[in-house]
Amino acid sequence: MASLSTISQMSRYEQMQYYREKRKAAYEAVQSQSSRATGLVSVQLSQSQGMGNLVAKIASQRSMNKTA
Repeated sequence: MASLSTISQMSRYEQMQYYREKRKAAYEAVQSQSSRATGLVSVQLSQSQGMGNLVAKIASQRSMNKTA
């Protein structure tokens, strides 16, 4: 990362390019984190659906055993 004094010594065009590259890198980092978060959410969703299915199955078996 360039220091503030180094950036101020750059031409306006170089400064614009520098900040454009910084924004691009930040955007890519946010996109990467977003895709990781989406993956974690899908895993959590699958786990909770599986847990719900398991609980429903146990409850169904218990109710069948009570009526039998």
